[in-house]
Amino acid sequence: MFVLLMVATPAAAQQGPNVIPVLASSELAVGPNRFLFSLTDREGTLLAAPDVAVQLSFFDEAADPEVVAFESPARFLWAIEDVRGLYAADAEFPHAGRWGTRFDVTFPDGRAETARVDYDVQETSSTPAIGSPGPAVDSPTAADVGGDLSQISTDTDPVERFYELSIGDAMTAGVPAIIAFMTPAFCQSATCGPTLEKVKEVAADHPEVNVVHVEPYVMAVQDGGLQPVLSAEGYLQAAPWTEAWGLRTEPFVAVVDAAGNVQAKFEGAITAEELEAALDALA
Repeated sequence: MFVLLMVATPAAAQQGPNVIPVLASSELAVGPNRFLFSLTDREGTLLAAPDVAVQLSFFDEAADPEVVAFESPARFLWAIEDVRGLYAADAEFPHAGRWGTRFDVTFPDGRAETARVDYDVQETSSTPAIGSPGPAVDSPTAADVGGDLSQISTDTDPVERFYELSIGDAMTAGVPAIIAFMTPAFCQSATCGPTLEKVKEVAADHPEVNVVHVEPYVMAVQDGGLQPVLSAEGYLQAAPWTEAWGLRTEPFVAVVDAAGNVQAKFEGAITAEELEAALDALA
């Protein structure tokens, strides 16, 4: 079952913290993670901003909930440019179990606030682990629809190169690839379109890299346009390639090396710099 991006946050009691961290990662697992979160106040107003700095301290609850296991600075990124943003940090968990994070927040006026959230870290992720093969699943290409990209993409300005290969083709082509799961027209997080634009920006500078864009939901041409095929209960349904990759959210971007192994994966919004760095690491 394909689940929308879920938010995990403690209840904001009347006398609770002035800053409420909102976890945006759909899951956290043993090994390296891109730890996503945002910040609100007790009324739910978004506080995340480029000039609001956040430092993270991580605690292994089973070992000692008061001793810092490791620290990581958070970097701000725009989910929708100049409209809404969130933070990402690098977090590598050595084992599964109950973990906690303290968020030390510094505002432009020098005011400092602290809040803490506890959560579970899983043994394995539902998506391919870093270093493991990307599922070589079939997905639609331009050739399947006679070159009419409107039958397989809701992007209003599609890049033809992104639809030349299926995911399976890209996994076995012998060159690095970017696999982008996102639906600009029906995105539940409203960030698919902006994220796809970031992929286009980076891909333009890397003609040597294959790029595959797929819609993450079951779609069909209806009433003159590509529309989601809803379940009997009225819900969006994960496409076979989405299920094969174990995705729980959209957008999702994977960077795959020439051997077909996943070397980087990005849930939610990304920056061009993050994607560039992932490709540079392959070189």
